[in-house]
Amino acid sequence: MGMTKPKIIVVGLGWACVAFLATIDTDKYYIEVHSPDSTFVYTPLLAQSIKNRKEITLHGSDIHGDVVFKNDEVVDIDFQTREVRLRGAENSSYDFLVLSHGSATNTFGIPGIEENCYFLKNAEHAETLREKLQALPSNAHIAVIGCGLTGSEVIGTLIDYRKFHIHAIDALPRPIAMFDERLSAYALRVWKECHVRTHMNCSVSSLDATGIHLNNKEKIAYDIAIWCGGIKKSHLTDKILTTLKLENGKGLPVDAYLNVKNTKNVYAMGDCAVSGCPPTAQVAFQQGRYLAHQFNSGLDKKRPFHHENAGQIAYVGAGKGVCQLHYFSGGGRLVYYINKVIHVYNGVTWKQKYNLW
Repeated sequence: MGMTKPKIIVVGLGWACVAFLATIDTDKYYIEVHSPDSTFVYTPLLAQSIKNRKEITLHGSDIHGDVVFKNDEVVDIDFQTREVRLRGAENSSYDFLVLSHGSATNTFGIPGIEENCYFLKNAEHAETLREKLQALPSNAHIAVIGCGLTGSEVIGTLIDYRKFHIHAIDALPRPIAMFDERLSAYALRVWKECHVRTHMNCSVSSLDATGIHLNNKEKIAYDIAIWCGGIKKSHLTDKILTTLKLENGKGLPVDAYLNVKNTKNVYAMGDCAVSGCPPTAQVAFQQGRYLAHQFNSGLDKKRPFHHENAGQIAYVGAGKGVCQLHYFSGGGRLVYYINKVIHVYNGVTWKQKYNLW
């Protein structure tokens, strides 16, 4: 380690971290990444991985050869001594700290969700779900709870199995509510043609081994239930908020330059940060790139972070997708191919781009 270089510790290995590592000048800074999982997951293909196995993980060393990756969990931070405290390892000191440890799954305290549902946050979850689904008989009932971007793509992938009774459940009046109403309606038409049973405007009151209980008193029998219902603060975020005497229901409040409030030389990006932007991979990636540019230019604070919305795209099943981009908006088979091209373009390394294609 070059002792003259300031040391940046990055916590977490998600989209924000990957963009940061791709942009940061390692001639100027010594970078150390701490994450319980030493692999990056290409999350936009998690849903499709529950049917066909895809190479969606990258080891840290494949992302950047000049960065030190530590496979450990940060459990606390001492902002006075500038040290991260690790589970089962020696503390590590920093000159600058970048928090990008993401979020936790939000089950909203609904009884039975934790015990009876499958989740889809990482490659291991996708592998487990794929094995379970492939082992199920035809006509098994699969319930997907939460029809946002992830949930809708899960439903699309389940349609392609061509053997399940699929239930789409959401407390909102329409799926993929972040899209235009016309595109939500298109997704619903595709699902209806594929015999998906939709339960919109229906929240789950509880879930047990015999069925899913909705607020309208309906009960849905299921063989597998998949929870795609939302995110919340992680334990680490809660601990940091307490330490810094901050109160925020969503995450770490940051200023226009992604500096965490009540701190010096500490930044947050991605899902753990509250910046006024939606918690998406697109925002996280842009924040990581922005913050690295800030470091490269000596943290001059001349240009605040600004999110450029590049649009959204989703697979909804039967070889069809919906997209809302600057240059095109619509649904159909063409969107499916546009989606494939976008995934290849967004691949982190040339090897991953090849595998995604």
